[in-house]
Amino acid sequence: MQLSMEQLEAFVTTVETGSFSAAARKLGKAQSSISGLISNLEVDTGFDLFDRSSRSPSLTKEGLSLLNDIKTVTKSHNNLVHRISNMVEDVENEISIAYDETALSSELIFELMLTFEEKFPSTSLLLITAPHNRASQLLKAGKVDLAITLSQDDYPEEFAFRGIAHSHYSTIVSKNHPLALQKSVSPNELTQFRHIRITDCETGYRHFDSELSTKLWYTNNTNLLILAVKNNVGWADLPLNLIKHELETGELVKLPTTHQTVTYPHCVDIIWQSEIPHGQCLKWLIDNLTKLGSKAT
Repeated sequence: MQLSMEQLEAFVTTVETGSFSAAARKLGKAQSSISGLISNLEVDTGFDLFDRSSRSPSLTKEGLSLLNDIKTVTKSHNNLVHRISNMVEDVENEISIAYDETALSSELIFELMLTFEEKFPSTSLLLITAPHNRASQLLKAGKVDLAITLSQDDYPEEFAFRGIAHSHYSTIVSKNHPLALQKSVSPNELTQFRHIRITDCETGYRHFDSELSTKLWYTNNTNLLILAVKNNVGWADLPLNLIKHELETGELVKLPTTHQTVTYPHCVDIIWQSEIPHGQCLKWLIDNLTKLGSKAT
């Protein structure tokens, strides 16, 4: 028994559209062609797939029993066609991105990914949140194709990078923190309270890396960092793009520090392996992340 993809596609489309004529319009064929393909499929299978006794054809019990199997075959065939087309057109089948939420928020990343899905519907996507230096570590290890991170002083020679935005920071406490109501806060006053910092699983503890406190807590989770500040565990330097709502409601407060009287920016970079050829997905992401960065600044 030889079943053609044309027959199977005509069958599935007729079920989905509800009639032979509607299936013909959708597939750009004559109605007689669709009827012929389905009739031949019925001859090949040995039983009727549609009950034609009424104006609109309905599935027989045999047709209903085969429907899911035929859908699976046509879907697999379409996926294969898309994959081959992607290979010919240099569209990656998979792309992976590591990003630091303190550099670009998940909301902005997700906004871009919705457009990415429309542009490259057959490309699998892996998104990894990667705080501190983790994004560049994953890129160097070859585990991701692209990294979005706060700018570093030096990148390995094999990295290419582009600055795309600034993430603005301020020293933040809960509204209930003892320092919250002060008109000015000196570095010495900060040292009296716990400083909460972000890290990654490789770096872990970073002893003596803060001149502003000897009481240090670390986490590799941005949400946990913010939650700790909300619950008055200590103070932290936080990117304002992640806490807009909490600042507006007054749940979190900017400290008027004497050593830093204005918000301070960190440059946001996208980095990639310079020696690895770019497919269409990677090129598109680099260009559109550059455009997206202007929204975060």
